[in-house]
Amino acid sequence: TSAALELPLPPEGDDIVGQIQVIKAKYEDTFAAIGETYDLGYLELVAANPGVDPWLPGEGTDIILPTRFILPPGPREGIVINIAEYRLYYYPEGKNVVHTFPLGIGREGWGSPVGNTRISAMTSNPAWYPPQSIRDEHAADGD
Repeated sequence: TSAALELPLPPEGDDIVGQIQVIKAKYEDTFAAIGETYDLGYLELVAANPGVDPWLPGEGTDIILPTRFILPPGPREGIVINIAEYRLYYYPEGKNVVHTFPLGIGREGWGSPVGNTRISAMTSNPAWYPPQSIRDEHAADGD
């Protein structure tokens, strides 16, 4: 989604933001749809709701929304990605808030790069083309 959870930063020395929420599922709800509405990842919802069918939770079922987070260690500035949590944290300069987004990282069986990075240049609407290996794979699959 293009929206994110915006949470006030806690006092210095405190790393917890947000609060757990509980909603009642509607008949048409799925974890994918709930995640999109509340800016949560599918895996987060599955972990927070053991025993609940993610595709048919059932009308009236209590659904725990895991909207309480432990901020990653380190400076609270710029963009921080917590790979283990599948979550991005964005600390806007000069504001006492954090924006957090669920992420899908990489592809099963492929390693995700780890390291400190920075943005050195920005381009509006850049061109991007999938690598030849990916195009070949999709062609072989009939895509």
